[in-house]
Amino acid sequence: MLTRDLSVTIVGTTGVGKTTLVKRIEGGDLETTTTIDIEVTNKKIKLLSQSARSSFSIEKYRTYKVTAVDCPGDISRYPRWFSALKKYRTQGIIFMIDPTQDFRIQKDALIQTSNYLLMTLDRDVQEAERKALKAKVVIFLLVNKLDLLDYNQQRADKVIAENFTETWDGLKRRFPQGGHFWEAISAIDPTTEAYEKIDGIFETIRWYFYEK
Repeated sequence: MLTRDLSVTIVGTTGVGKTTLVKRIEGGDLETTTTIDIEVTNKKIKLLSQSARSSFSIEKYRTYKVTAVDCPGDISRYPRWFSALKKYRTQGIIFMIDPTQDFRIQKDALIQTSNYLLMTLDRDVQEAERKALKAKVVIFLLVNKLDLLDYNQQRADKVIAENFTETWDGLKRRFPQGGHFWEAISAIDPTTEAYEKIDGIFETIRWYFYEK
């Protein structure tokens, strides 16, 4: 089979840019919208990294069917995140961060994401914690709106270091066999460089599940 699946659940508070990211993936209009319930986008793509493969490599010709699950950001709808994680058996979680929003609220949302992911493993907390030690899932912290930080990567680093380090480290301890990554983008940036960064997220998830 030349087609492989990649299932990604995108979470974060309202207005962080989740839907805009999905629109970039599917090539749709980047007009700002608010997601009020789970929205699922299926898109067949080829990753940029595949173009560099040898013509003798089967990977050069593969197609990846991306299932992007866009979750509502309103706090009253956080339980829908659990439903999405459970139903679509996510391989990758993209937790989006807005550098202009209250970091305490966003940190609480990240903690809730970790708890929901744990709950998908088992109803019994102790058993879920045990399974989490071997769980294979890629978790991305994604600082969006890099344009509002003057495209300064160091400022994006600072957002993570000063506001999310403790929670991020706790999540990595809970899921030690998972892949833990972070990136900074501007989802509304139409340039090739921005597209390559977004493509790189899916490349990392693909690598973790199919080549690592």
